[in-house]
Amino acid sequence: MIIVPIFFAVLAAFVAGNIALLAFYRKRAQFALNNALIMFFVAALSYIYARGYFSVYFGFISLNPFSVLFMLIFSIGLLLANMLYYSFADDYCELAMLGSISLIGMYTVAGSTSMVTVFLGLELVSMPMVFSVLLAKRSLEAAAKLFIMASVSIALFSFAMALAYGGSGSLALSTNSYSSLLLFAVVLFIAALGFETSVFPFNVLIPDVYEGAPAYLTGTMGGINKTAGFIALVQILILVFITYRSAFIAVAVLAVLTMFYGNIAALMQKNMKRLLAYSSISQAGYILIGIATYTAGGISGALFQVFAHMFIFIGMLAIIAWLESSNRTDIKDLVGLGSENRFAAFALSLFMLSLIGLPFTTGFIGKLLIFLSAAGSGLLWLAVLGIINSIISVYYYARPMIAIYSHSSHHKKASMPVYAAMVVAICLVITLVFGIYPQPVINLVTGAAAHLFM
Repeated sequence: MIIVPIFFAVLAAFVAGNIALLAFYRKRAQFALNNALIMFFVAALSYIYARGYFSVYFGFISLNPFSVLFMLIFSIGLLLANMLYYSFADDYCELAMLGSISLIGMYTVAGSTSMVTVFLGLELVSMPMVFSVLLAKRSLEAAAKLFIMASVSIALFSFAMALAYGGSGSLALSTNSYSSLLLFAVVLFIAALGFETSVFPFNVLIPDVYEGAPAYLTGTMGGINKTAGFIALVQILILVFITYRSAFIAVAVLAVLTMFYGNIAALMQKNMKRLLAYSSISQAGYILIGIATYTAGGISGALFQVFAHMFIFIGMLAIIAWLESSNRTDIKDLVGLGSENRFAAFALSLFMLSLIGLPFTTGFIGKLLIFLSAAGSGLLWLAVLGIINSIISVYYYARPMIAIYSHSSHHKKASMPVYAAMVVAICLVITLVFGIYPQPVINLVTGAAAHLFM
């Protein structure tokens, strides 16, 4: 059990070390420290999960199969984001410090035992991201819009907690008996977390934010921060409102609206980051299908898709960040990428095919699990609409893929920065390996879902 207090002590040292090194502005030292400590977290969390050191610590953080799994996933995600920051950001030291604070927020969300800790965790995730976007001076509009979304989310979540406490007398993440106040509270919770997860109609500013922010930060927002939002949504709906069938009917309706909105809007996009923003919105709709089933199978499918989407999105934005560094932001700017850099072209194409649902990729496995669980839960119509939306997505992904492999004599051979290429390679391996052999991840997310339903 000594590993657990050591883990929390090193986590505190992680933030303190980043703040200290920021004062000296030692970029390489800070990069080395971050990589070393995040690797320690990955190893420690793997050990904690394997040995089953599950309990509640400090009265508000629970280590269990669900929380430890997603703490591990968040750690790997931040490691990849850290490598992208180092490759492309001029303000790496500031971003590394803000990222260390965000990691505490991610751990808090995953291990929450009450609505209060979910609230605090989400704020520790979203507020540092606002300041991160603000550091890029050309992204002031994106930072302002992100701040507006975060502020509205905070207000709605706070009001929802007040109603939940008034209706049940408790803010614990535990099932409560039916009351009209709690019914109103769950509506506000869904709305508040809709801003965090890009759910329609709360995603109206998401495309502007994703386009306006640097691509390496867009990868973090759409990959890691969005995952934290879904983890919060799953915990609140399953642990607190599992008996409120009307809440899950609302989730099913939002799933349909989100899928169609994201996919149809993506058909009209010319900018790659806007296209990926709308694509990410549609992916949120697929995840909501799994949640709408409110069964262990549906939740495990949703968690698998959350896992798949995070690494696919980070990998794609790593390539977009490289292209953006030479002012290539539109779909037409992808012309000739196949001859310019075959690895980037192959990886970007495969990531898009995975989001469509190509077999032998994680995107296919996630959708398969979600649609099967929906059909088995009496929501066959929802699974059919999900399949229709997957077909729609083929049309807008076809344009960038055609551009990638179109011939161009204007571009010469070019290589990505080493760490950015490593990020793409890691995400590509995860997408392929766990698409061909998904059972290890399926076992992990099944255990996590089962814990929620205990």
